[in-house]
Amino acid sequence: MVAVDRPLEICVDKRLLGSFWITQGMEIELAVGHLLASGIIESVSEIDDITQRDSEISLRLSVDRTVRLEASQTQRTITTSSGSVSSSPNLLDRIGAPRVESDLRIDGAAVLRMAEELNRRSETFRETGGTHSAMICTEDGEVLAHAEDVGRHNAVDKVIGAIARQGNRFSECVLVSSGRQSYEMVSKAARVGIPVVISQAGPLKSGIDVAEEVGITLVCFARGKRFNVYTHRNRVIFESTARA
Repeated sequence: MVAVDRPLEICVDKRLLGSFWITQGMEIELAVGHLLASGIIESVSEIDDITQRDSEISLRLSVDRTVRLEASQTQRTITTSSGSVSSSPNLLDRIGAPRVESDLRIDGAAVLRMAEELNRRSETFRETGGTHSAMICTEDGEVLAHAEDVGRHNAVDKVIGAIARQGNRFSECVLVSSGRQSYEMVSKAARVGIPVVISQAGPLKSGIDVAEEVGITLVCFARGKRFNVYTHRNRVIFESTARA
């Protein structure tokens, strides 16, 4: 069994935003999530119309985001390995770093349950070894959205787009991912206001730095009966984990 990737072009206001290699499915969610997670739009309400045709998604916005669209052109091609042709911070970050404000707290035992649930749902990965997974959950572990994709960035964009279209509040959500947490990955959560990011993989220093700066609780190596908390540990309740 082999994971299948296919090209997808996303156009915004008749301008090519980027070419993506993706796993088929949830293309509209990917487009919406990418615009939000990249900082091009601030709310799904800014989208007037979405059209899907074959391997192209076209969006029409209700506000003028020309400056942000031009800034995004520094990262035109999205790859399955690193998410872009450049690992440097996107020019969109100069608009202003978001600060995540949330009273959400998460039980340590729930962290482990979410990581286990992500494993359980990663069916394509078990068959092929060629995909990443992402989930967005409530603080108690109820799964609100799940996606698998050949790209870790794509998987996260898909679940962000799904939550935005559902109308759920990101400040009350937890992002769970199978991918390593770099600057770009943590910034996606920051831009939509997700306060807790859990990963089965490890962090990069750039990911830890941005999580500390914007107020995100970053939890990595969530495997088996252990996990590491790198930033803002006040959101994690450890008592139940110790009992487990």
